[in-house]
Amino acid sequence: MINLKNVSKTFKLSSGDIDAVKSTTLTIEKGSFVIVSGRSGAGKTTLLNMISGIDAPTSGEISLNGDRISKMSKRQLSKLRRKTIGMVFQSHALMPLLSAFENVELPLRILGLKASERLRRTEEILEILGLKYRMSHRPYELSGGERQRVSVARALVRKPEILIADEPTSQLDSVNTEIVFDQIKQICKSFNTTVVLATHDQRMKKFGNRLYDMSSGKLKSI
Repeated sequence: MINLKNVSKTFKLSSGDIDAVKSTTLTIEKGSFVIVSGRSGAGKTTLLNMISGIDAPTSGEISLNGDRISKMSKRQLSKLRRKTIGMVFQSHALMPLLSAFENVELPLRILGLKASERLRRTEEILEILGLKYRMSHRPYELSGGERQRVSVARALVRKPEILIADEPTSQLDSVNTEIVFDQIKQICKSFNTTVVLATHDQRMKKFGNRLYDMSSGKLKSI
């Protein structure tokens, strides 16, 4: 489903070039739960950004379902992320004036779904994540763990083919981290969603069925 062939990314700075990702080849099958671990600055975020089309590789090719990302226009990439890829970031990035329900429903509005379908899907995913009783609350009224679960719900409400998650539990304590990881795994399994998740927390490796380590821009299987 996801293929990277000799992918590299170099950022050119006045202070000197930075090789964020170095000659990476990777194939990820449909339904896999891939965890990329490594320290901050190892290149994990850059790798995820290239898979989702946010960053373009300096060299090499990336394809999703056989379609080469490098051949896509900005409009095509935007459509790809809107319809195919769900994304969870380190910071939850919720709209502060919208309720939990409205934040999760927003991607469905963008897709143009009918109100009844938006209601059904949004309530369903919030209930799965244990947040239905909090859906009228705004982000500032939620705990850190609840905000992050709302972010996960927003990414998954469209039932995307691919979930890209960059340190989704970096702001949570160990108990909430385990809860969120387990919920992501169970939901994506039921949706047959392919997951590529980056984390620096070594304890979370147990949730993945394919494990990689990234160090100084180099990816290796573990």
